[in-house]
Amino acid sequence: MKKGIYILLCILWVTIQSAAQSTHPLTDEATRLFDQKDLKSAQTIIQKALNDPKEKGDSYTWYVAGFIQKEIYKASETNNRTSPARKEAVRLLEKSIVLDSKREHTEMSHAALRYLAVSYFNDGLTRTREITKESAHEPEELYTEFRRIMRIINPSADFNEYDKQIFKALGEAHYSMWENDSKDAAAAAKANEYFQKVLIIDDNDCEALFDLVILNYNQGVYKIRSIDLNTDLSDLIPMQESAIRYFNIALPYAEKCFENCPKKVEYYKGLMFCNRSLGKEERYLELKNELEQFVQNQKR
Repeated sequence: MKKGIYILLCILWVTIQSAAQSTHPLTDEATRLFDQKDLKSAQTIIQKALNDPKEKGDSYTWYVAGFIQKEIYKASETNNRTSPARKEAVRLLEKSIVLDSKREHTEMSHAALRYLAVSYFNDGLTRTREITKESAHEPEELYTEFRRIMRIINPSADFNEYDKQIFKALGEAHYSMWENDSKDAAAAAKANEYFQKVLIIDDNDCEALFDLVILNYNQGVYKIRSIDLNTDLSDLIPMQESAIRYFNIALPYAEKCFENCPKKVEYYKGLMFCNRSLGKEERYLELKNELEQFVQNQKR
């Protein structure tokens, strides 16, 4: 199964500049310290500005505060998915946008928020590769924050491609959990749920189709392999029937993947073994011959 591809984080090298304004002495001082990359001192001064009766009502003060927190996140908390600085940066930039009636700083606030949003998306993808039963909720929570922030930037944003990527990653993560514990039916069911979500968005998504082939076929194989000399006769037939059900579920996905997607060796094999598992030996051999010819043509 393929892993999700990260969205590239575009690093914002933005220098906050402003003309000296006597009405923003604290914010101006924080800006000067920020430009000198003295983030700790800038943070201390901008906090005073946010509490100052004259400066706290100005969008620019919140804009500068948000950029300072964003840079603190970049400097020291990018490996912390629960980063306080990132969360605070988002809050401050959102406040700046609300106060920015003249939209003087909104464009740059959006740019900073986009950077932070993408960091949430990437953290969500990373977390899918590390999840346990206890932390399985975390990737979606991170992804939800990504979507929420992006809606601030563009209320009509299209998330279909992002949804597909995160759902496939989550499906693959739960499939891996099932592989590690084949008795964990809940993990397999969750994997199926995520792959189905992808197909709701795009019913011809080749990766999701093939993931469903693998998921269902391997569950059938697991049922067969669970049968041994100690299996009670009363359990034998239900286990065989269960395996056949999984193979029958896998077959239509394998057929659709084979017919609608670019030809690949794994798609041939998926359809071949689904047919063979259901006793369709003639179709299996036909596909096997086609695969051999396909491989030969690829070598030419």
